[in-house]
Amino acid sequence: MNSKWMLAAASGAVLLSQAAVADLNAGVNAAVNAQADADAAEQTVRDQRDAAKTDAKQAEKDARAQRDQMESDAKARHDEMKEDAKAKRDAMKDDANAMGDDARAKHDANMKKMEENRDAARQRHEDAMNNAQGAGANANAEMKAGAAGVNAEAKADAKAGAEKKEKSWYNFWD
Repeated sequence: MNSKWMLAAASGAVLLSQAAVADLNAGVNAAVNAQADADAAEQTVRDQRDAAKTDAKQAEKDARAQRDQMESDAKARHDEMKEDAKAKRDAMKDDANAMGDDARAKHDANMKKMEENRDAARQRHEDAMNNAQGAGANANAEMKAGAAGVNAEAKADAKAGAEKKEKSWYNFWD
């Protein structure tokens, strides 16, 4: 029985060693699987981190592009406003110059008309003075002649009045 026991012990040892090897293989497989899971989880975390970095870089690029676009839009609006203001200023300047030219033209026309009126008034004054001198000479002659006639009439009236009787004070209407 010794040999049977030995055979039984050997086969038990073999069975136990197979169970131990199976346990050992299961442990090794579990460790390998755990390592693979850990590596996969680590790779997932790395991929997520890299994706987050890529997304952050893309978001930064997008923000820069948006900021640059806003700056260029603001600059374009500012330049457009400056051009509009310059155009309005130039238009106002042109209008002011045109109004000044019109005012100068009116002033010149008024000055010319005033000079013409002044010259015409001078001429009328000279004509009136000449007429007045001529009329004055005629008036003096007529006045002298008229005065002589009046004196003669007055003397004749005085003589006639002296010859008439003196009237009564109450007959003043005759």
